[in-house]
Amino acid sequence: MKKLLLLIGVAILTIPSPFAGKINSSGKKNKQIAEKNLNARPSDPKQAILWVSDSICASLDVPAKLIREIGQNESGWRCIKSLSGGTDYGDLQVVESTFNFWYDQLELEGGKTRENYLIVGIHYLKYLHDRYGSWKKARFAYARGHWRGRDTWTCLEIKFMDKIDWSKYDV
Repeated sequence: MKKLLLLIGVAILTIPSPFAGKINSSGKKNKQIAEKNLNARPSDPKQAILWVSDSICASLDVPAKLIREIGQNESGWRCIKSLSGGTDYGDLQVVESTFNFWYDQLELEGGKTRENYLIVGIHYLKYLHDRYGSWKKARFAYARGHWRGRDTWTCLEIKFMDKIDWSKYDV
């Protein structure tokens, strides 16, 4: 089991990112980091998934607190299927077509795992941030497919966007 977790840790730390360049290009360094992080992984399942999420965020330079806020808003940090009948799934409620596209782009393995949904969701948000230049616009596009100005938002969109203090993320 410890070897499997070590491999997962190495995989998370070495996921290729078309947006951030190479992550920890030294295999030896990756293994050392993974071994160190493996011992720090909490045994509580909810804390463990937050730990995985934070690790992915750190490797991509994505604000971990923002991802925590999005996960809380989307699912309450439960790996669930859409409550509205859609195809979204996971802690960050990634739509199936988005998952399939990024799963292939990132050359992930293991199928539709909770961790893979996190990897895809965080990479997708990073991509949107690079595209739109702000975390606020990226978050809106993450939920709605593309950025639209506030004057066009529905009550639901205002509700989920106003839950986040954007001054913490967009300077």
